Amino acid sequence: METGTSEIDRLRAALAASEVARQEAEQRATGAEAMVAHLKLLIARMRQDRFGASSERGRRLLDQLELELEDLEAAIAEDDPANVPGAAMVSSEASERQRPARRPFPADLPRERIVIPAPAQCPCCGSSRLAKLGESITETLEVIPRRFKVIQTVREKFSCRDCESITQPPAPFHPIARGRAGPWLLSTILAGKFADHLPLSRQSEAFAREGIDLDTSTLADWVGACTATLAPLIALVRAHVLAAERLHGDDTTVPVLAKSRTVTGRLWTYVRDDRPFGGPAPPAAWFRYSRDRKGEHPTDHLA
Repeated sequence: METGTSEIDRLRAALAASEVARQEAEQRATGAEAMVAHLKLLIARMRQDRFGASSERGRRLLDQLELELEDLEAAIAEDDPANVPGAAMVSSEASERQRPARRPFPADLPRERIVIPAPAQCPCCGSSRLAKLGESITETLEVIPRRFKVIQTVREKFSCRDCESITQPPAPFHPIARGRAGPWLLSTILAGKFADHLPLSRQSEAFAREGIDLDTSTLADWVGACTATLAPLIALVRAHVLAAERLHGDDTTVPVLAKSRTVTGRLWTYVRDDRPFGGPAPPAAWFRYSRDRKGEHPTDHLA
């Protein structure tokens, strides 16, 4: 009976060891795939830096490689035994996987110090005569969720007891008409649409999850109003860029949502940068959009 029990225990131990070996082998295979994708990405970037972007297909391939590398690295982290809930030990082979060097957080970020209460007695002998030798600090990056607030600008009315005239301070300045949106909210919407390529419909859904009801049409009205408000600034940027003795220009494709399909538009970029030539003028870039790549567009832009 004892022989049968020991044999069962030995088989269970062998099965557990084989399962651990299988998981480590899968992790090594996933790491190898990530390394291959990383090398391909480096090669593509080196070729682009050396020869320039020879075609739009090359840029799309580079974006695809970055997405594949991101997915593979996420899969490695998911398979890492150290990330298993309740895992206390990590195998030596798994711990040897190279990770990016951890850089310190910026020194200008505010620090919130949380001190764990020290023991009142020695856990070994029970003595209360404890002397501080030092401390260990672990820094964790955290984000404060954005908060919305309503600013009430109060303009009090006064009447004169002598002439019975009514006086009131003038209305404050608002970036757009009717002033329902503050400058920080407008800049967040514009940065999300133009810098992060986040459609207004998705921004509306994100606001709704935070309890703020902003319809897509409302956001579109605000974007249009901001465009009109910033038109004088855009005109100044254009005049500054086109006044340069040396002007760099190029165009790139941009997907544009059209009726029941996606069309390819063109984004024209004109850059003024006199710094390599010792010029004191600040660098600037001016952008224009067109639906195609006809030569009449840059001719009109530079006219």
